[in-house]
Amino acid sequence: MVGTILFILMLIIGIYAFKTDWRVAFLASIAGIIKSFPISLMVLTSILMITYQQKTGSLDKIVVTFKKIGGGNKAFQIMIINLAIGCFLVSIGATPVTMLPPVLIAMGYSAFAAVALPAIGYDPLTTYALLAVPAEFFSYFMKDALLVSNLDKLAWIGQTALEPELLASGIAFSFYMPLVTMGIAFGMMWLGGGRKLLFSKDGLIFGLTGGIVCGGTAIIANFLGLVKLTGVIAGVVTAIALILIAKLKKIKIVDSSLLTEEEKKTDRNMPLWKALSPWILLIIFVSLINFIPYLYELFNSKLLFTIVIGEIVIDTKILSHAYFWVLIATLCSIPFLGLGNRKAKETVKLWGKRSIRPVYAAAIFFAIAYMMLYSGINIVNGSWIRYDWNYMINSLASAASYVFRDYYPLIVPFIGLFGGFISGSETSSIAMFTTFHEQTAVTLGISAVAVGTANGVGGGLASVLSPAKIQNAAAVIDKVGIEGEVIKKSAPIALLMTLSVSAICLCWANHYIWWKWIIVFGIYTILLISIGLLIYFRKEKVDESID
Repeated sequence: MVGTILFILMLIIGIYAFKTDWRVAFLASIAGIIKSFPISLMVLTSILMITYQQKTGSLDKIVVTFKKIGGGNKAFQIMIINLAIGCFLVSIGATPVTMLPPVLIAMGYSAFAAVALPAIGYDPLTTYALLAVPAEFFSYFMKDALLVSNLDKLAWIGQTALEPELLASGIAFSFYMPLVTMGIAFGMMWLGGGRKLLFSKDGLIFGLTGGIVCGGTAIIANFLGLVKLTGVIAGVVTAIALILIAKLKKIKIVDSSLLTEEEKKTDRNMPLWKALSPWILLIIFVSLINFIPYLYELFNSKLLFTIVIGEIVIDTKILSHAYFWVLIATLCSIPFLGLGNRKAKETVKLWGKRSIRPVYAAAIFFAIAYMMLYSGINIVNGSWIRYDWNYMINSLASAASYVFRDYYPLIVPFIGLFGGFISGSETSSIAMFTTFHEQTAVTLGISAVAVGTANGVGGGLASVLSPAKIQNAAAVIDKVGIEGEVIKKSAPIALLMTLSVSAICLCWANHYIWWKWIIVFGIYTILLISIGLLIYFRKEKVDESID
């Protein structure tokens, strides 16, 4: 609904205020929808995969396996299930907010914790969700700025397996990760058990381990050129680190006694490798096409499947995008999981019901972004012509640079947060605002890459505030109506983490020397400590969601 209203509003403004030819507005909107395919069709195919796994019993096996984890240690369970496994799941196209709430409920967590923890758990690496689709889109919108930023020279691998701009995009985003993942890890402890868990020995140890390892792995993975597998690798490495800590503390990693008799039967009915076969196949396929030079060049440079809409040229590159391989992985897993006629019909019916709204939401914000990009254009003698100063992006950039000047980087992550909130997607926030931020940065003479990535990270931090995501999580455990409570208690964490991104963006974008970084982060640290002390010494107990 929000996307539709905003689309109509932008259409009216574009045509009447910026004198955009109605044909250009229409064609640009269509182009935006087509350009959204890597995200909208990824949503479509990933929902198909999850629905298929649900109907074949694969998902039940996975959920039961998750339930056995942790041996009752709350800090360990929260980190490994919601941060490590959450990052892994969202990276390959699965949805933690629909998969994990039933697991947490079955493990004895409250409805609040079961909804809030999965939603915030994969926030830190949302940029690398869906096999790094957000980072890929950022590299498209910021291609020129990335190529001149010299970030692509920071990696010590060759460029045969990755486009330089995508590699530079992944590296740039990763710089924000350690601080954000750390904050989110401790935020999860707060949401899961209040100050008692947050300031407990286990809470501090597992929060620190999860945050540092997850964020640090993201940096290493991108410097190694593994942009599209960042979330997968970070999730796996974080899980290993957490398990090692748990082993040292003599915590039982897998505890089958937590299962009911019915769940034990489910656990015995299918081997784990078979249940995971769609995900295993997907990771294999994506690895092959991205790291075998011949295949990468074939799918990205030769088989382009170009579409021309007016004067907009779009290389769809269908065979290089994750959504195609999600579909292939799902089909290839049929021999392992099986699919009768009845289950096939049920899968298709439920898939259609689940996918319409999220696919539409993903597409409509890209239509808005492209309409803004091509506003002010008229068709003269068959050619598209626009005066540079007469379009939405330029007007917004001029106003923002005039009002905020050198402190513009401070508000960038909050613009991204707003975009992620209304659209429910970091990728949509990137599509809507990246060009605007780039032009503002050029006007101010600051780093376009710094402000662009800050916008994206802010959009990712909106996951726990997005009504669409929270509603999905609440619906799967029949707790619709809890959304307001979740958003209210999660908002301070999202805002605090967004503020930390603002601090980094301010220093990076303005090329501050070292002592200015110290001053900025000194102020931020004082603020953070003050908030921590307020939480610790407040008399009223915060809702402790885990008994």
